[in-house]
Amino acid sequence: MLFIHGNRCCFEEEKAALLEFKAFVKSDGYDADQLLPSWDNDPAHKSCCKWERVGCDSTTGHVIKLNLSNTRQFDVPPYSEDDPQNWHLNLSLFQPFKELRSLNLSFNGISRIQNKGTLVM
Repeated sequence: MLFIHGNRCCFEEEKAALLEFKAFVKSDGYDADQLLPSWDNDPAHKSCCKWERVGCDSTTGHVIKLNLSNTRQFDVPPYSEDDPQNWHLNLSLFQPFKELRSLNLSFNGISRIQNKGTLVM
């Protein structure tokens, strides 16, 4: 399903994936509502292309850019791979973004990246 809002669009599966990422941030104890306040399921905010940290292709309406740097907002760098401040991120969260060209996950303390259970890093 595609929501059209002005010239910007938002595919429902991409919006759902963004909300899933926000839930992932929140599940780790961070105030995702403060970090990503425009990311919500409110009908007034149908177009995820207008959300902060999201960029969409003006022709296709697909998400092409995500700037998710410093999403966790921690002050102390992690000391080891097993440090509780480290994230173990599953790349399957980003599978719905068929045209994603730029993904910035810097400054989040990611120590492991998995893809549906397969360790990538």
